[in-house]
Amino acid sequence: VHPSVPCMLFTPICPHSLSFRPVILPDSARLELKIPEDARSNAWVSFDGKRRQQLSRGDSVRISMSQHPLPTVNKCDQTGDWFRSLIRCLNWNERLDQKAL
Repeated sequence: VHPSVPCMLFTPICPHSLSFRPVILPDSARLELKIPEDARSNAWVSFDGKRRQQLSRGDSVRISMSQHPLPTVNKCDQTGDWFRSLIRCLNWNERLDQKAL
């Protein structure tokens, strides 16, 4: 997602299924994740790598975009730097030699 796109990106970390995919939502979206009253057990959450917290049955977490977004760091050209970093990290348009078995 380009840094100038006003959105929220939710990416599952260690999902229990390969069908989990990142979700991109508009910056105006508001989410509420709630543990059902009849859930079999409690849940655990962690935000930004902080110590995990337990959520009990009936607890919820509300998520919305901050009014003070964190700016990204770019050297000069926001779009150019972003694309160059993707090309470098993902090896786009590079031919890699395969070694013989």
